[in-house]
Amino acid sequence: MYKKLTSPLKGADISYVQKGFDFAAAKAYGIRFLIIRAGIATSTDSQLYSHLRGAKAADIPFGFYWYSYAMSTDDAKAEAAACLAAIKNYKPEYPVFYDMERQQQINSLTDGERTDIIKTFCDEVIKGGYPCGIYVNPSWLLNYLIQDELVGKYDIWLANWTDDPNDPTGYDFGQTIWQWGVDEISNMDTDGDLCYVDYPAITKEFYDNHGDTPTPPQPDPDPKPSLKVGDRVRVKQGAKTYDGQPLASFVYDNIYTVMQVGTNKHADYIVIGVDGQVTAAVKAADLTIADTKIDLKVGDRVRVKQGAKTYDGQPLAGFVYNNVYTVMQVGTNKHADYIVIGADGQVTAAVKAADLYNA
Repeated sequence: MYKKLTSPLKGADISYVQKGFDFAAAKAYGIRFLIIRAGIATSTDSQLYSHLRGAKAADIPFGFYWYSYAMSTDDAKAEAAACLAAIKNYKPEYPVFYDMERQQQINSLTDGERTDIIKTFCDEVIKGGYPCGIYVNPSWLLNYLIQDELVGKYDIWLANWTDDPNDPTGYDFGQTIWQWGVDEISNMDTDGDLCYVDYPAITKEFYDNHGDTPTPPQPDPDPKPSLKVGDRVRVKQGAKTYDGQPLASFVYDNIYTVMQVGTNKHADYIVIGVDGQVTAAVKAADLTIADTKIDLKVGDRVRVKQGAKTYDGQPLAGFVYNNVYTVMQVGTNKHADYIVIGADGQVTAAVKAADLYNA
């Protein structure tokens, strides 16, 4: 067990959602560490390197987290390799944390399978030269994982919102970091965290014992596309069609569904579209998994991101961003991301799934 600090350190975790984050304002606000999302599935977070430049310029220590789509230990190894490749030029003072929370992983996997996926990712990252831990909420630890195989063996970053850093969580899993709720830094919402241990000293000891130069595994020289039919994807800026033709500018702003993976001759040939209509055929390397933080279901408790609008683009009342809502409808026949939210059985608005996060 680590020795606890006399007073916890104030921190925040950020991802592509916090594009344009004000690092100087964060430091002035008292932020003493950041956990930066390095990626999702096998794709690097679009703001990773911008965030790293900002954190280093403001002299704020940082760690990373990686959002899991893994459905097997092989997937976990692929995600670990992608993570190590994304952060290979950096030596964080806080660990890499693995974030596994998708509904599909609950629905399709056993407790043992989910636990093995987490252990595989963490062990691969540790072998690659980085300290690694788990981002997890109490419900997952108590209901969907084999707790004894994780708690006490990997560092725990516990997500359990009380919405007030002075109102402590009632759970004790030996967590080193606690995510308490939504904080606001320079008019931008972020997740707020408290750290209870001296991670810079802990990670220094780790690096001393594991060698100074993290060595990520070499990528497969002929990697197979990790995409499958039904995946939600974005197209990288500047990408072209599979045969080299330009794409319309709007293509880069939307989320598409994978409709076909590969041909007899070309494994990286991917057809994407919307609502069953083909948009284009592109190369697998020109796609990233769409940033969808949560898998929503009726009854989930959610908040609305600052600046979000209704599904059809109309402004929302200012109070909407301050309240917690219940998901009343998920999807329509044509639009899977159409989410109806409300309170006390009364509809408040229909919004896009990407504009919501767990309360």
